[in-house]
Amino acid sequence: MKALMQKLNPALWVIVVFALAFSACSEDLGLAGTENGENSGWPLNSVDPKQTWMTSETVQLDISIDDEADITAQTIMNEKVTVLGQTHLKGSGVMFLDIPQGIGSSFGLVYDDGVNAKQYRQINLVGNNAKVIDVNFQSASNTRSVAPVAQRISTRAATNSSLYGNSIIEDCGYLNFGPWGWGDVKKTLVESQNSQNNMSTLIDYELMEGGELLANDDILLSFLYGHTGQTAARTLGYYYHSVGSYSDIVFIDIAEVLKLDYYNGKAKVQYQVDDKPTWYDANFDYRDDPANPSQTPANSVRKGDDAWNTLNVHNYYGDRLTAIRGLTFKLSIPKGKEYGFYLRTEEKLSTDQKTKLTNLGVTDSNLPKYSANYSCASMNTKDNNFRSAIAIYDNFTFMGIDDNLNGGDLDCNDVTFALSNSKGEKYIPEFTESTKKSEWNKDVIAKHPEYINPPSLEETNLQSWTLAFENAGLDNDYDFNDVVLKVTPDTQNGKAEVKLLATGAQRKTEVYFNGTLLGEVHELFGVSTDTFVNTTSNTATRKAITLPSIEWPKNTTMEAQRMNFSLKVYNDDGTVDREFSMKDLLNDMKSPQALCVAGNWKWPKERIAVHVAYPLIGKWGVNFNNEEYYNWYSQPKADAVVTLLEE
Repeated sequence: MKALMQKLNPALWVIVVFALAFSACSEDLGLAGTENGENSGWPLNSVDPKQTWMTSETVQLDISIDDEADITAQTIMNEKVTVLGQTHLKGSGVMFLDIPQGIGSSFGLVYDDGVNAKQYRQINLVGNNAKVIDVNFQSASNTRSVAPVAQRISTRAATNSSLYGNSIIEDCGYLNFGPWGWGDVKKTLVESQNSQNNMSTLIDYELMEGGELLANDDILLSFLYGHTGQTAARTLGYYYHSVGSYSDIVFIDIAEVLKLDYYNGKAKVQYQVDDKPTWYDANFDYRDDPANPSQTPANSVRKGDDAWNTLNVHNYYGDRLTAIRGLTFKLSIPKGKEYGFYLRTEEKLSTDQKTKLTNLGVTDSNLPKYSANYSCASMNTKDNNFRSAIAIYDNFTFMGIDDNLNGGDLDCNDVTFALSNSKGEKYIPEFTESTKKSEWNKDVIAKHPEYINPPSLEETNLQSWTLAFENAGLDNDYDFNDVVLKVTPDTQNGKAEVKLLATGAQRKTEVYFNGTLLGEVHELFGVSTDTFVNTTSNTATRKAITLPSIEWPKNTTMEAQRMNFSLKVYNDDGTVDREFSMKDLLNDMKSPQALCVAGNWKWPKERIAVHVAYPLIGKWGVNFNNEEYYNWYSQPKADAVVTLLEE
């Protein structure tokens, strides 16, 4: 993240003295000013010259492409993706982004040309000392994922589709994923940890044919991640049957996954390092650990038993990974069927498993030949009979299966796969009623209701910013709640939504953008000038007020646009007391009277100074580059802040 600290447009802050500010009287409440001294949490004479009182930095990307595409920047640090910015490029171009402090040391780029499947690239901030970060999407055919639907190789006709082992299907190329996909699996399906304890995956599941897909689209399964000591043959497959009945069940093998490092001469997974064009091979077994100094670094395409295990690759390279792609297969599932997955052995079907399947209604003529682990727990043997797990993240839906028929460590990550549509977007499945009612899944569904009531693929979580103002110059109480705005840029459409969240002002106060009046804060809430709104209790009591939208030209950043917000504060006799913008504050080098904070910030309650509500803000103020305090704004003191009322 150190490179991120080199701003393109450094702020004009110099060392400031806060003594006057803290000895003054409060305009809002007539209270004594904040007590002087370092123990107050504020620096008196040591503000970082780089400090702009905005919890982000500006990054410029020089993007090289040789066609036309939409480029989307997004967070990658957790399950919920936030879009940081979007742009459309014809050929190479520039993209400016506000990167919130605290999101981690990297973010993701998504390349979408509208024809082929999306590409994902990781942009690392640590160690990148240039003011401009170069990103190369040229020669996209080298990193492109699956061919368009019409060009895909169709599934081989099965000689006996009711008995698996006779219907292995062809691959249809590679599908590109962000390398954080490996990190997601590693975090969710923890190595050697019982998946029942992870509370992030369904561990007993079947799916309905359908779910959220593009019109007439296919479900694609891609190799993604694996970690096993097993080298005996294991074949991944899927099965389908009528709703509520297993009598017509059909089993279809996809590919052998453990004994063979390569499938039809292709590595199961490939990865790129340091944004270089070379693709290296990775597979699922444990052989050849790159973290072991005796092994040769991956400087060429590796063959045979030298293929690195994907967990080892992730552990070894970390953020140096910039792209991964997995060999991909199309699932042909008849309309209206329920389906699941299996990982089979070459061992004859055991008596115990035969009994399990027969009890479910599988007829003798449809019984499989081999013993296997299934995604449906009731098809497996032993007491702890779950053998698989599925998780839905914002970019990836992935599922894993254990290779040990007896359960082993039940981490469900021996082999792991991503489920997608042809655009390279995650497949949002519809789970069967039995999955929703399974006791194995009860606690996880309570924690993740979105698994069974998923949001639409069209819903986008855009990065928002909270602007919090003082309105009285140096005579203030530093609770930063006189005017609280939420600004959400929509860079794809060139607009930004502005909402008024709260006001602790006691005088007429108008909000402007680029000289255009957006409204008087009290009038907007429909209250008298001396009334506080959403500043006196821990939860806001009034919903936010939507103001007129503002223009957001291409490559405009929040860092620049916030300068155009201004307040006009009136005296009781109707005359203007003062008018200021954030730009004025920076140029005049005064103590901060406005903060720009990433996300839905919880602003201080009335009479509580910001350094009391957020004890780490002073540390951040004196060292803008100290990563230890990047998240000061997410660590409030209990009972000191206001939470936005849910809309």
